[in-house]
Amino acid sequence: MTTTSVMTFDSLTADIINYTERNDSVFVATIPTIIALAEASIAAELKTFLQLVVVETTLAANQTVLAKPARWRKTVSMKVNGEPVLLRGQDYVAMYQSESSGSQPKYYADYDYMNWTFAPAPSAPVPVEIIYYSLIQPLDSNNQQNLFTLTTPQLMLYASMYHAMVYLKAQDKIDTWKGYFADAIAAIKKEDNARRIDRNVTIQEP
Repeated sequence: MTTTSVMTFDSLTADIINYTERNDSVFVATIPTIIALAEASIAAELKTFLQLVVVETTLAANQTVLAKPARWRKTVSMKVNGEPVLLRGQDYVAMYQSESSGSQPKYYADYDYMNWTFAPAPSAPVPVEIIYYSLIQPLDSNNQQNLFTLTTPQLMLYASMYHAMVYLKAQDKIDTWKGYFADAIAAIKKEDNARRIDRNVTIQEP
């Protein structure tokens, strides 16, 4: 009987120690930071179906500001009452709010990093559907797994080892791990593109 190896925060920590052949206390204490940098590098490179989240909420009558979900990263689309709401600049939305009477919102903007703003203000409660890219729940000793460890463990290892080599100033190994990371990113993006089409459709490359 065989078992499938599952990456966890602890197993990734052990892998970093084994691959680097470093187990001194100063380096081991740095590993959580190395893993956090790896997660940030992956998040910066990948915006795939893996990170897409759909939420449904409600705007109350006369409400123009809505809090973004926890770990929001980038808005993909917004609908109010099933109708698309268009992204505009904050100044445009603020001016539209001041010049229009209550109705169904037609526009939204990033009010700040934590909130959206809408215009015009709804005259009655309206359902809102939001699709956005989410930051992944970070790994730590209390959160042993996340979406990256479950779906792209090789990427977590390569990114962690790249940042470990940078920390250790191992110039002869930095490019090797960076190459592994880049190749894995490219493969995952290719796989994600394949999910977006069926056999009757082809993607036009830019």
